[in-house]
Amino acid sequence: MEPGRKPLTYLDTHVALWLCTCDVPLSAAALHEIDTAELRLSPMVLFELKLLQEIGRLNASPEDWLAILQRDFGVTVCTTPFHHIIGASYSESWTRDPFDRLIVANAKIGGGKLVSKDQRIRDHFPDAIW
Repeated sequence: MEPGRKPLTYLDTHVALWLCTCDVPLSAAALHEIDTAELRLSPMVLFELKLLQEIGRLNASPEDWLAILQRDFGVTVCTTPFHHIIGASYSESWTRDPFDRLIVANAKIGGGKLVSKDQRIRDHFPDAIW
């Protein structure tokens, strides 16, 4: 990492929602990472939020959630070309969940950590934090 540059950290879908709603208390390690890192979202998080909205589990759009994350936490959406993320996801054979697979692959290819409460993700991605 370049001197003076903040570490890069991605947020999984649940963490992004919990930051916006304060529904689940985040761990001390997760809060420290959120306070000190440059925060990113995989575009797959936005897609998962859209699907959750469509089935009635969320009342707001992905754009609404993103606006809160940008305003309150400086979160940006990763711009890595999607075909690179897809290619990186091929090696994530520990899960059949396409969202977990792509979100982890996005964090890996972006060279960042991932804040996630998901134990399965943390078991398979050493740079996952909770």
